[in-house]
Amino acid sequence: MAINESNKDLLVAMADMGIFANHSFPDFWKSTVAGAKPRWLVIDGNWSEKDIRAWIQAGRENGCSIAFEPVSNVKSTRLFCSPKNGFPLGVFPNHSIDLATPNHFELQTMYEAARRNRYLDEPEWLQVLDSFGIENSRDRFAALGSTKISAEGATTQCLQLLPYIPTIITKLGPEGVLLTALLHRDDPRLQDALEEKYVLSWGPKDHPDVGGVYVRLFPAAESVENVVSVNGVGDTFLGVLVAGLAKGGKVENLIDVAQKAAVLTLKSHESVSPDLGWLEGQLADAAKGPGF
Repeated sequence: MAINESNKDLLVAMADMGIFANHSFPDFWKSTVAGAKPRWLVIDGNWSEKDIRAWIQAGRENGCSIAFEPVSNVKSTRLFCSPKNGFPLGVFPNHSIDLATPNHFELQTMYEAARRNRYLDEPEWLQVLDSFGIENSRDRFAALGSTKISAEGATTQCLQLLPYIPTIITKLGPEGVLLTALLHRDDPRLQDALEEKYVLSWGPKDHPDVGGVYVRLFPAAESVENVVSVNGVGDTFLGVLVAGLAKGGKVENLIDVAQKAAVLTLKSHESVSPDLGWLEGQLADAAKGPGF
């Protein structure tokens, strides 16, 4: 059940997800993933902390790229749970999660959970963070984000989490979408003159893995006056994004199409707009070219 305010923003929601949190069948999940061999596996925060780890393990054992959808402020913290609830998350380039799509509130609670549970004290995390060279890029840092983003600390929180999640797409509502990515030294964006303005910093020339940090703010696809409901907007955004990634698209080329899909759901009484098929051609065009 979800109740929206008069301006159609979510006021309060209640959902019984006990069937996910209280029933665990990790062997079945592993066999299912092994049989399907998907390119992408999406895990959301409705699962228990233990089961989120089981899904991650199933995906990694079968070569899947993995996306995490936080669901809510409270559930977003389950990814960075106490290490006693499962194996520790890997750090770049051996990361456990490839991509996450929090809103800016969920990003903050994810960051706080990571700090509280000592993920930001790990030597491997610090080594990767040090390789960013951010202290030498303060002017570029200021230029790449809006005043609102910088004030809320979203960019800084993303940078802190990048060693664990190399691609973070933060949904900022009317402010648009913030893409923050940790680039491997072989990433073509580091050599692309059109992409250079989004490269916050370059990694050390002798680092075997870290090539640089990419930060790009995508303006909102549309200013929506006649919002019907915000329910399902985040799921629509991620669903279209992952559909494009599974087709081999680049994340930076897919965000605008995913935003357009989210707008369709904003204007719909359904949790996912039945009109998403209108974007099939745009998604196919955006997905052309080298992969994720």
